[in-house]
Amino acid sequence: MKVKPTLILLLFCLFPVQVLGQSTINTGQLVFDRNFTFGRYLIPVGPFKDDMVEMLETEGSTTKLVYQIKGDSSTQILLENSWDTLNELDFEILFKCETWNCGGFEFREVIDVVESPHMFVNLGDFQFVSASKNNEFGKQFVTVLVSKSNNTGFVQIVFINPREEEKVEDIDFNFTSKVLEIETQLEYDFSTKGFTILTGVEFDSGSSDINENSISQLKDLAVFLKENPDKKVILVGHTDLEGELENNINLSSERARSVRNTLISVYDSNPDQISAHGVGFLSPHETNLTPEGRNSNRRVEALILQNFQ
Repeated sequence: MKVKPTLILLLFCLFPVQVLGQSTINTGQLVFDRNFTFGRYLIPVGPFKDDMVEMLETEGSTTKLVYQIKGDSSTQILLENSWDTLNELDFEILFKCETWNCGGFEFREVIDVVESPHMFVNLGDFQFVSASKNNEFGKQFVTVLVSKSNNTGFVQIVFINPREEEKVEDIDFNFTSKVLEIETQLEYDFSTKGFTILTGVEFDSGSSDINENSISQLKDLAVFLKENPDKKVILVGHTDLEGELENNINLSSERARSVRNTLISVYDSNPDQISAHGVGFLSPHETNLTPEGRNSNRRVEALILQNFQ
C-alpha cells in the first residue's frame, strides 16, 4: 500500500496579539508500512471498564502504518488531520476517546500497538478512534492512535480490509500547523501541544498540599476556563522515580486533586470542567538521573479536551 504524507506549511499570523513563540515546522516520515495476511483482528469499541476493553472481532487483511511528525502540533491536531482524510473517504466513527476517557494505562496495555522505536505512546497524552465503512466486498475498518513525545508526534493507522486481495487506495494524510491567535503562554501551549505544565505550582516535600505561594500561578488557567466554558481540562499529576509505583500514583493523584480543589475554592472554577488523575513516574518529562531532572518530573500538567467529528 502506498500512502503519501502531504506536508502543508502554514505561517502564523498572530497580530495584533503578542507572539510568544514560533511554531516548529512540521515534517512527517512514514516509518512503518506493513501488510499482514487474512486473519482475525480485534478493534476497540469502548474504554477500559470492568477490567476489560470492549472489542469488535473482525476478519480481513491488515495494513499497519506509523508516521512520525516533527513539530509541536498537539495530539488533537494530529488526530483531527488524520480523521479529516478518513472522513472524506466516508468512514464513520465507532468509538473515540482521549487518554483517561480511554482508560489510561490499562487501555494502552490491551490495544494493538506497533513496537518501539516506530510507535510510542505517552500515557499522559494519547487519543484513539475506530471507524468503519461499507464497500463492495463488505465492511472495511480503520483505527487511529496518536501520541506525543517532546517535539515528535506519533500516528498509527491500521486498515482492516474484508478481502485479502483487496488493495487500499492511495491516501494523502495532511499533518499541518494551524493558524492561531495566542495571548498567553497557557493558550500557546494548549494550541500547539494540547497541554501545559503548570510551572510555579509547587508542593511541600511528600505532601499533596499546594505551597501557599503557588496559588497565584493558577490564575491563567482559571481565567481560561471561565472564558471557555465549553472546554474541559484533565489535571495530570507526575512524580520522580523514587519510591514504589502505587505510592507515587496515589501521591500524584492527590496533588492533581489539590490543584483542582484550589481552582474551585479560590477561583470559583466550574467543577464540571476539571478532572484530576495521577500517573506517578510513568511519564517522565526529563531524566531521573539528576536532581534537576527529578525536580522537573515532579509536576502537574493540564491537558485540554476537545471533541471532533
